[in-house]
Amino acid sequence: ALVLALAERLSARQKSDPNSLQSDIVFAAWSGEELGLLGSQHFVSEVFPSANGRTTRDGYEVVVCINMDMVGRLRSKLMLQGVGSSSVWRELIQKINLRTHLPLLLHEDPYLPTDATSFYLKGIPIISAFTGAHPDYHSPTDTPEKINYEGLGRIGSLLNELLLELANVESVPDYV
Repeated sequence: ALVLALAERLSARQKSDPNSLQSDIVFAAWSGEELGLLGSQHFVSEVFPSANGRTTRDGYEVVVCINMDMVGRLRSKLMLQGVGSSSVWRELIQKINLRTHLPLLLHEDPYLPTDATSFYLKGIPIISAFTGAHPDYHSPTDTPEKINYEGLGRIGSLLNELLLELANVESVPDYV
C-alpha cells in the first residue's frame, strides 16, 4: 500500500509541476523473497547486462534502490538498513529527518535478507526500510487492525522526501 501511495503522490506532483522531478522514479514489486530473492534476482539479471554496474540494457542509469519490507508496524523506531552502501546516506537521511522527525535506527550493513541485496550486489546503493519482525509474520494473524497507520504515514513522509531529494540530486550517490 505504501509503494502505491508514494507512486500516486509523486505522480500527482509531476503532473502539477512537470519540472519538480529531474529524474524518473521506477516503482516495482516482486515475489519470491523468502525463497531466495527470486523475483528481485530475476529482475536485476534481466535488466543489467554486466555483473556489476548501474546501467541497464536500455542504457538507463539506476541511481539507487529504496526497498520497503514490513513497514506497517512502527513501534519505537524505523530501521533504515544498508546505510553503509553509500557515503551520502547518513547525512542525507539526517537532513531529511529534520523535516519528518521520525525516530530512526540506522544500520550500516548492506547485506540483508531482503530484495535490496539483489541491487547492492549489482553495484547500486540501497536503503531498506523495516519496522522489525513480529510474531504474526507470514501468518493469518497478521491482520489490518495491527497496522500502525499513523506510523505508516510518517514513514511515507520520510520516504517521499527521500525520493524527492534523490530525483533532484546533482551528483549520483556513490557505491561503497
